[in-house]
Amino acid sequence: MANIILFLLLIYILSCAALYFLQEKFIFFPPVPVDDIYQSVSQNEIVFSINNEQVYGWKANIDVARNKTVLYFGGNAEDVVYVNFEAREFNIRQFISFNYPGYGRSSGKPAQQSLYKNALEIYDLVIKEYQLDPQDIIVIGRSLGSSVATYLAANRETAGLILITPFDSIQNIAAKQFKYFPVKYILKHPFPTIEYIDQIKIPVLMLAAVDDEIIADENLQNLNQTAGDNIRLIRYPSVGHNTIQTHIDYYTEINKFIDSLSIQAESF
Repeated sequence: MANIILFLLLIYILSCAALYFLQEKFIFFPPVPVDDIYQSVSQNEIVFSINNEQVYGWKANIDVARNKTVLYFGGNAEDVVYVNFEAREFNIRQFISFNYPGYGRSSGKPAQQSLYKNALEIYDLVIKEYQLDPQDIIVIGRSLGSSVATYLAANRETAGLILITPFDSIQNIAAKQFKYFPVKYILKHPFPTIEYIDQIKIPVLMLAAVDDEIIADENLQNLNQTAGDNIRLIRYPSVGHNTIQTHIDYYTEINKFIDSLSIQAESF
């Protein structure tokens, strides 16, 4: 019996070690760049050098008569090159997005620290490079990017924040998936959105999918309840985590939010 217990304990310890050392493969899914797609929007491509790494992104000019700029942070496994094709759905002046370290053609390795730090660096460079007023910047984050966007908005001045299919933390999500493991001590990338959401004082729009197959309602509501009164949550039925943008009201609600920020700015 003692040998069986020791064997099971060894298996458990090895499983914990595997989760610790291989967790990046469970968390990050860097997309491989598709050359034809990149070539088709090459006129919008921009490259920043951050901490000796090359970060590739895109700047799509939409409507020079407007003043708002969207700074977008994508979801896991998302190559943000594709937002070039949906950028014109937004009532904005320009749409700027960058791939995370290790995603697409961006060099480096994805990690919570590198994603959070890069977001601050990108914001500072965008402000300087394009001479933008912080009050004209709207930060949008989708899925994994919702945590990055929230961290950025908690540490830099922006006009508004839009979170698409957000979550409270990867730690809470993982704790339910690996309930028999000490996730709190194993996880190196907890992405604690919930720790930053209550620091946000600007208007926030959260868009969620009722049939989200990745983010449980508990993780959404936990985030929503921690946030302040400046947040509006909209849940769309009959769409999922990766199809929320197909809902008929998706872009309408986003543009209402963007236009409301423009009106607020004009009133001052």
